[in-house]
Order: sequence, then C-alpha cells, then structure tokens
Amino acid sequence: MGEQLEIRMAPKDKLLLSWEKAKREDPFLIRDLAKLALDLRGQGHKRWSIDALFHVLRWQRATTIRNHNGLKLNNNHTALAARELMEIYPQLNGFFEVRIRKPRGNWGQIH
Repeated sequence: MGEQLEIRMAPKDKLLLSWEKAKREDPFLIRDLAKLALDLRGQGHKRWSIDALFHVLRWQRATTIRNHNGLKLNNNHTALAARELMEIYPQLNGFFEVRIRKPRGNWGQIH
C-alpha cells in the first residue's frame, strides 16, 4: 500500500520546443509568413510551398532589415509553420502540403 505511483510526463518534442523558442525570439515570424501566403492565396494560387516562403522571407529580411539581431529561420520548422498558419488562418487550410508527423523515435521502419 505504501507504494507511490510515479507519473512521468513524456518529454516535449525537441522540435516543437525549438519552434516555440523561435516564435518567441521572432514575434513577427508567423505574421510575415502569413502575409506572404495570404498574398499568394489572394492572387489565386491554390497551393504553395512553405519552404519557398521561408526562402523568400530570408531574402526579404536580408535585403530590407539592417539589424535583424541574427534571427534565423530553421528549415526544420517549415512543417510546424505550415500547420500553424493553416490553423490560425482558415483561408490557408490546404494551402500547404504536410505529412503526418511520425512519433518520436520512429525512423520509418514497419514492424
């Protein structure tokens, strides 16, 4: 009876933690990506690449912002950005192609 039940929380996904940190450090990131995506949607594009938007945003920031405090866009965040944009902006639903995220530690093997 004296046993304690140990409840362990699963560690949070490192990629998700990294994405949340990136958004805190760059509070305009989602807004800037959304502007690009919504402009494309408004021009009649049905689908677009989130990776392309990351590259465009990098270029825009490099050529227009003198001091962007070394903010970097991590390619590992593209899928999370796409999912978040489609969740926040209903008009972007289906605009980006996203794959199902594999559980942590799964390298694609079929067992």
